[in-house]
Amino acid sequence: GAAAVEILTCRASCYKEVGEYKKAVSDCSKVLDHDNSNVSVLLQRALLYESTEKYKLGVEDLRNVLKIDPGNRLAKSTL
Repeated sequence: GAAAVEILTCRASCYKEVGEYKKAVSDCSKVLDHDNSNVSVLLQRALLYESTEKYKLGVEDLRNVLKIDPGNRLAKSTL
Protein backbone atom coordinates (compact mmCIF):
# COMPACT_ATOMS: atom_id res chain seq x y z
CA GLY A 1 0.00 0.00 0.00
CA ALA A 2 0.85 3.64 0.33
CA ALA A 3 2.92 3.10 3.46
CA ALA A 4 5.14 0.55 1.72
CA VAL A 5 5.63 2.91 -1.21
CA GLU A 6 6.64 5.70 1.17
CA ILE A 7 9.07 3.44 3.03
CA LEU A 8 10.67 2.19 -0.20
CA THR A 9 10.98 5.75 -1.51
CA CYS A 10 12.72 6.87 1.67
CA ARG A 11 14.98 3.81 1.74
CA ALA A 12 15.95 4.40 -1.90
CA SER A 13 17.03 7.93 -0.97
CA CYS A 14 19.08 6.56 1.93
CA TYR A 15 20.76 3.98 -0.30
CA LYS A 16 21.59 6.71 -2.79
CA GLU A 17 23.21 8.82 -0.07
CA VAL A 18 25.56 6.00 0.94
CA GLY A 19 26.41 5.02 -2.63
CA GLU A 20 24.34 1.82 -2.76
CA TYR A 21 22.99 2.66 -6.22
CA LYS A 22 21.86 -0.84 -7.19
CA LYS A 23 19.79 -1.16 -4.01
CA ALA A 24 18.36 2.32 -4.57
CA VAL A 25 17.37 1.41 -8.15
CA SER A 26 15.75 -1.78 -6.88
CA ASP A 27 13.62 0.13 -4.37
CA CYS A 28 12.65 2.73 -6.98
CA SER A 29 11.61 -0.07 -9.33
CA LYS A 30 9.46 -1.63 -6.59
CA VAL A 31 7.71 1.71 -6.06
CA LEU A 32 7.14 2.07 -9.80
CA ASP A 33 5.64 -1.43 -9.90
CA HIS A 34 2.88 -0.01 -7.68
CA ASP A 35 2.71 3.45 -9.25
CA ASN A 36 4.37 3.79 -12.64
CA SER A 37 3.44 7.47 -12.92
CA ASN A 38 5.36 8.59 -9.82
CA VAL A 39 7.38 11.41 -11.37
CA SER A 40 9.72 11.97 -8.43
CA VAL A 41 10.69 8.29 -8.27
CA LEU A 42 11.09 8.10 -12.06
CA LEU A 43 13.43 11.10 -11.88
CA GLN A 44 15.35 9.60 -8.98
CA ARG A 45 15.79 6.29 -10.80
CA ALA A 46 16.83 8.08 -14.01
CA LEU A 47 19.57 9.91 -12.14
CA LEU A 48 20.64 6.70 -10.43
CA TYR A 49 20.90 4.99 -13.81
CA GLU A 50 23.03 7.89 -14.99
CA SER A 51 25.29 7.46 -11.94
CA THR A 52 25.77 3.78 -12.84
CA GLU A 53 26.33 4.55 -16.55
CA LYS A 54 23.07 2.87 -17.62
CA TYR A 55 22.21 5.81 -19.81
CA LYS A 56 19.60 4.13 -22.04
CA LEU A 57 17.54 3.13 -19.01
CA GLY A 58 17.86 6.64 -17.59
CA VAL A 59 16.72 8.20 -20.85
CA GLU A 60 13.73 5.85 -20.92
CA ASP A 61 12.69 7.00 -17.43
CA LEU A 62 13.16 10.66 -18.38
CA ARG A 63 10.99 10.19 -21.47
CA ASN A 64 8.32 8.60 -19.28
CA VAL A 65 8.48 11.61 -16.97
CA LEU A 66 7.89 13.91 -19.94
CA LYS A 67 4.88 11.83 -21.06
CA ILE A 68 3.36 12.36 -17.61
CA ASP A 69 4.63 15.90 -17.03
CA PRO A 70 5.61 17.52 -20.37
CA GLY A 71 6.85 20.68 -18.66
CA ASN A 72 9.18 18.98 -16.19
CA ARG A 73 12.33 21.11 -16.23
CA LEU A 74 14.66 18.57 -14.64
CA ALA A 75 13.74 15.89 -17.16
CA LYS A 76 14.11 18.32 -20.06
CA SER A 77 17.46 19.66 -18.89
CA THR A 78 18.84 16.18 -18.18
CA LEU A 79 17.88 14.81 -21.58
